[in-house]
Amino acid sequence: MRSLLGFELYKLFKQKMIYLTFIGLLIITSSYMLNFERPSDAEKELYSKWEGTLTQEKVERSQVENEKLNVLIDKRVEEMEEKGEVGAAFSEEEATKVGMYETIAFIQGADDRTALRLSELEGEESLSTALETSILKENDFSYFAYNKAPREIIDYTSTFSLVVTGLMLMIGLSGMYSREYSSGVENYMLSSKRGRKDLARAKIIAALIYTFIIVVIGEAWNIISKIYLFGNEGWSTTIQYIFKYHFSPFGFSMIEYHLIQLGIHLLAAFSFALLILFISSLCRNVLVSLIVSGAIFGVPYFIVELVQMPTWLREALQFSYLYIMKVDFLFTNFNAINVFGQPILYPFVAILWMLILSVLFAYTTVRVMRTKQVA
Repeated sequence: MRSLLGFELYKLFKQKMIYLTFIGLLIITSSYMLNFERPSDAEKELYSKWEGTLTQEKVERSQVENEKLNVLIDKRVEEMEEKGEVGAAFSEEEATKVGMYETIAFIQGADDRTALRLSELEGEESLSTALETSILKENDFSYFAYNKAPREIIDYTSTFSLVVTGLMLMIGLSGMYSREYSSGVENYMLSSKRGRKDLARAKIIAALIYTFIIVVIGEAWNIISKIYLFGNEGWSTTIQYIFKYHFSPFGFSMIEYHLIQLGIHLLAAFSFALLILFISSLCRNVLVSLIVSGAIFGVPYFIVELVQMPTWLREALQFSYLYIMKVDFLFTNFNAINVFGQPILYPFVAILWMLILSVLFAYTTVRVMRTKQVA
């Protein structure tokens, strides 16, 4: 078994195409960072003065200072228009202050919205209401800090990482069986009943190892590049500082959420890898295997985004590989599926669904290879 696994890993990682593609994808998906500038020491120092618990006094002071600053900027704009001058009406420091004050107001809005939602739920009695209430009561948005790095890391994982992971799995794994069919190795591969089972298991383990390495290297690139640019501050701030999650009922810190995000992304990647392996076991042509895998990965996304459909169907299609690897829709709002009167949160539904598919495709692949006839 070990020798089979080693040989399968050797065949996987000897493909030159995966290295060229991986490096190219990481560079292309990170090219947007060329538009970013590293934060100045003055900017970080300004944020450090406000870092910590946002007391009511701090919130009120930020509102007053923001109003004064906006009045000053408006006055400058008027003076510049009268004189016919062109240029910035505020300094870099003032722009940083405005952005910081608006961020404080933004997170205060999330706190107010949570309080309002809790008051709305008081008159309702159901298991779903009780679950949402218990989640909302644990929220604490009071910690404030500069958090550019974790925000960008989380955003990259929910956008570009799924593209990198999906393409690398399809390119690396689509030929695990198909290539052997087309090269004539099939008859040797199917010559032994026991060998078939062991070989299928070796391929499954090799595919999972390959997937793990792809996700880990992609994550390392994501973290190192963002921390190099923006520093490592702000992991204790909550995900509501990210616009996409402003209405999320989950008060995770950014480090907590990113670990959950990465775990679900990896689980979905494992399941997709097993699907690709299953498809490859059925296809004698690598290109066909690649196209079918790509269609399963990408088509549901385009259907959801471009086609008008009932809400229930749209939500069902979101439990496809691409969306679950994307993760964010599981946490942007409170969503649960009622199972025998018990509400099950979307994240748990997605995890269970990926586990079921993983076991199904792994078992079916072994089964297919054990019953396949020698040509």
